Amino acid sequence: MANFVSRLFARSRAAAPPPIVGDAGAAAPARGLISVRPDNQPKSQLRDLRKNVEINIGKACNNRCVFCIDGLPKREDRSYMPFPKMQHELQQWYGEGYRSVGFLGGEPTTYPKICDSVAYARELGFTRIAIATNATKLRLHHFTDRILDAGLTRVTISMHGHIAELEDKLTRVPGNFEKKCKAIRYLVHKRRTEGALRDGLSVNIVLNGWNYRYLPKMMQFFYERMQVDDLRVNFIRPEGYAVGDADLTPQYKKVVPYLIRAIVLAETHFQKVFTFGGFPMCVLPGSLRNNKDLLSRYMGEYRDLSTACSVRSNGGDRAAPGQDISPLGIIKNGPPSSVVHYDQEEGRARFNWQDRKRHDLKGQPTACGQCELSSVCEGVWKGYLDIWGDRAFRPVRVADTALGALL
Repeated sequence: MANFVSRLFARSRAAAPPPIVGDAGAAAPARGLISVRPDNQPKSQLRDLRKNVEINIGKACNNRCVFCIDGLPKREDRSYMPFPKMQHELQQWYGEGYRSVGFLGGEPTTYPKICDSVAYARELGFTRIAIATNATKLRLHHFTDRILDAGLTRVTISMHGHIAELEDKLTRVPGNFEKKCKAIRYLVHKRRTEGALRDGLSVNIVLNGWNYRYLPKMMQFFYERMQVDDLRVNFIRPEGYAVGDADLTPQYKKVVPYLIRAIVLAETHFQKVFTFGGFPMCVLPGSLRNNKDLLSRYMGEYRDLSTACSVRSNGGDRAAPGQDISPLGIIKNGPPSSVVHYDQEEGRARFNWQDRKRHDLKGQPTACGQCELSSVCEGVWKGYLDIWGDRAFRPVRVADTALGALL
């Protein structure tokens, strides 16, 4: 198997897909709602150029996923964002040159004003309007028709199993699997017959200790049975319900062989969009890490939009709005955060997601100090390091890779 993978990766599909052309929008001011560190993403010709903002509408949710990072949110965090505040938030981001917006929860489809929010975003001029959803409400055709008519252009569905037993166990809601399948079938139908969701329909799988061994079967299920053409897998972030849970948080060395098998299947059989995220560079085999075409095609960090986030917050370890961000303001041991900007008047915390992951949510194992791939590797979730430590990580030299053009 290892020799086959090496040969395959050596002759991978020669060219990466053409660059995605998007409306980059107006140039953002040097200061505004947030600041962003320069060059905080690897260079890529595949990235949609539209600046993206994800707005959290509240943490209320109709699922209880075993790995939910929110765990048990406070009552005030579950409350929904008032629509006038939503309108104001959308206006501010649009004014700063953002042309892509996503709505997050909790579960955004439970927000009573979600269709109105989508319609207002379209009215303002956002050209990419998305939701990240568990999709159970999207099984209702009248609701799906309404939100699509409002202007929704992309749906990312959180689904983590290829059979009812696994999906319902992970989400802790009996019957979830069938509800999600019904929603996917209808969305695929709307795309094929009416051209809906011009920015895509994707399934997002959280890889965890209960499902990673089924990754090839999940690919077959979603690509062939459900007719989805875009699949993303993210390594579990062990926070909230999953904090300290070694059963839910497998070691990278156990998961990577299944990830490589999935990439081989994507190359040789399915040939549809498949990306992964949350894996540090040093845990990937050299045959993948050293192949710039494969890496840029499958590693999600090369495709992800530059993303700002806006969430409800009571403040605390926050920087003031408009505060300069020092390139050396890296937080390793907790607050205060150098990348989160708290607006006390609006009760919102705003930050760039790529900066937030790298400088607040992920840790830097000892080996990272000697690694030359730090510009394309964000580090390791702190919750993973709390469980498994950092002894398994090794520094990598650029000279030992084929990544010069991507750094």
